[in-house]
Amino acid sequence: MSSSKSNPKTSIIILAAGLGKRMHSSLPKVLVPVCGRPMLFNSLTQLESVVPNARVAIVVGHQKEKVIEQVNAQKFKLQIDYVEQAEQKGTGHAVKCAMSSEWGKRAVANKENVFVLSGDLPLLSAELVKEMCEPFKRGVVLKLLTAVLKDPFGYGRIVRKSKKGGVIRIVEEKDASAREKLIQEVGLSIYTFQAQFLASGVESLKSNNSQKEYYLTDLIQIASSKKRLIDTRIWENVDDVRGVNNPYELSQSGDILNSRIIREHALNGVRFVSLSNCRVEQKVKIASDVSIYPGVILEGNTVIASGATIGTNVVLKNVKVGAYADVKAGTYAEDSVIGENVKVGPYAHLRPESVIGKNSKIGNFVELKKTTIGEDTSVAHLSYLGDAEVGSHVNIGCGFVTCNFDGRVIDGQRKHKTKIEDHVFVGSDCQTVAPVTLKKGSYVASGSTVTEDVPSDALAIARSRQVTKIGYAKKLKG
Repeated sequence: MSSSKSNPKTSIIILAAGLGKRMHSSLPKVLVPVCGRPMLFNSLTQLESVVPNARVAIVVGHQKEKVIEQVNAQKFKLQIDYVEQAEQKGTGHAVKCAMSSEWGKRAVANKENVFVLSGDLPLLSAELVKEMCEPFKRGVVLKLLTAVLKDPFGYGRIVRKSKKGGVIRIVEEKDASAREKLIQEVGLSIYTFQAQFLASGVESLKSNNSQKEYYLTDLIQIASSKKRLIDTRIWENVDDVRGVNNPYELSQSGDILNSRIIREHALNGVRFVSLSNCRVEQKVKIASDVSIYPGVILEGNTVIASGATIGTNVVLKNVKVGAYADVKAGTYAEDSVIGENVKVGPYAHLRPESVIGKNSKIGNFVELKKTTIGEDTSVAHLSYLGDAEVGSHVNIGCGFVTCNFDGRVIDGQRKHKTKIEDHVFVGSDCQTVAPVTLKKGSYVASGSTVTEDVPSDALAIARSRQVTKIGYAKKLKG
């Protein structure tokens, strides 16, 4: 087994201070979501999976409070510190801020290696992290990741002694000559440095370039000029190292990550009718033996149990779907629970805090809001239930409405509750004016507007008596 002396620990610097003007977002760039999670979180998740408990310095600047708050809320299993880059003067300056901090001094004192990457890599893979955190060969001071791109525009070009010779330097796009711009091998702004070399190197950086910034890439030329060994790795899967600088690149990365997510679910037993026509965010959990039709969007903390079917163009956000539930076409639901063997839709709308008990049916054009539906209950079609508690074995006819708001404040609540107990039958085209209770076993006649509690096993009729005038229609026509 290697000793810690020959196999130093790897600590990590993540560059997350930039404004990201080209993103046109009110959020700091690294917090812009890709498939439902801030892009910075993907890097932290991959680091956590490969080097748990590693020391991480996140260099923050623009809206640093938001970045710190959101990262801390996730409770990653990493030793995370924050280093402020008050003025954004380039990547070299950002790393200098980290290496001159107590965090950086500890890395030097412990003779660690330091893995440096940007916070805008939503497709970063665990394999890449493992590669960059492997021990150095003897004499190497830095490991450099490169890729060969058909269109290298915007990337720093790798300049070698000869076609297959050692790397001499990296030249940024804006500083490259016409000949250098023809080079297709590019730097990916992903490096691992020997801590002592990194700390001394960033102190010697100059800003004599078109951007007047301190480039971390200049350390390659410093290492080369001092005859220090550089370990260069060409990374074949260029998707892993895609950065995000604008909304177009954000969408590209989102498509790739979405495809990876769907592939993983499909290999675990989820049946997608169309692999390319669904969106599934990163935190969504889907059991095996689930069928998902085209146009489905699954967001947030949605969980789908085995045997469920999710129909065409369904949108679920933070929804728990029970085993063998059938969520039919066009249904939209958020922050709700759909129980076992429940049928919902087509075109149902479940607003937050709606819970449907097992074996129940919520039909087409039914809207629920903050409503609990018991087991074996049917709300077949064209109804609205808000702020309601509905028991089991209840039948709600077509066109039922709970009138839950009349402008009054009762017990501090502006919305009022309707309670419908077990085995109640409500006919079509009825309304309940809350607060009101329909007690167990009661019936409500079609066309009724109920304003008072209905006792158990009673029949409520709240409508005008029909009056028929023979021959009167002729007068109306004439």
